[in-house]
Amino acid sequence: MCAEGKISCDIIVLSDVTGGFDLKHIILDLVYPVSLYCICCHRFVDESMPYSLCSTCLSKLRWANSRTCDKCGKILGDHNPMSICYSCREHGHSFDRGYTCAEYGMYEKEIIFNLKYRHKTHIAPIIAEIMHDRMDAVVMEEYPDVIIPVPMHVNKERRRGFNQAALIAKAFARLEGMEYRGDLVLRSKSTRVMKRLSPEERLNNVRSAFELYEGTRRYISGKNICVVDDIYTTGATVDSMARLLKGAGATRVDVMTFAAGADMIKEEAI
Repeated sequence: MCAEGKISCDIIVLSDVTGGFDLKHIILDLVYPVSLYCICCHRFVDESMPYSLCSTCLSKLRWANSRTCDKCGKILGDHNPMSICYSCREHGHSFDRGYTCAEYGMYEKEIIFNLKYRHKTHIAPIIAEIMHDRMDAVVMEEYPDVIIPVPMHVNKERRRGFNQAALIAKAFARLEGMEYRGDLVLRSKSTRVMKRLSPEERLNNVRSAFELYEGTRRYISGKNICVVDDIYTTGATVDSMARLLKGAGATRVDVMTFAAGADMIKEEAI
């Protein structure tokens, strides 16, 4: 066995003994500097490149521009002359405003896949850096008092070893100089995977999926809260959280994501 394989095997065994993913990823990051490789395609990347992206992937990402939905933050297509996306015109939202960094395309999907399913947790603070830079480019109506993640059900988080939204939110809060709280909202209901569900099924899927941790209402009351997640599609998940938080007295709930689905508009609505 090569030295690299021996080190990897030893780290995996050590991680199994200690019962967690964090130690394995910390040691692997020290042995194999992750900043040398593109977070999307894994090619070698020059240290001068932003966000640990190679020049090709950096140019292929569909960065958010000035034409974004005034409600959810989705990038508006050329077919939409309005300031609100089709989805937001058809369905109201409980959150106040959404912001995103890019449209969810092939390259954005690969970055998220690498983070969530290839367990490349070093990508989370890089996404947080992208969010931080995005925040510098937009004018928020009210800046948040606290940043929170979309929580995962305890069983799912145990299987994965981490909650990617929490990793991103914690790093994002640090960059913004804001308070991070991961102990306000609990995902009490194990929900189905959302990507294959219709908008109506998504709404039903997350209905009553969240609860507040005991004793948090007094803290939440009067707060402007920013909910952080990796991807925004229909908004069903963050809507459910926003209803819960506002029911506890939150003044405002905004949403920040790395990528958002495309603005899909029906031909008859053009």
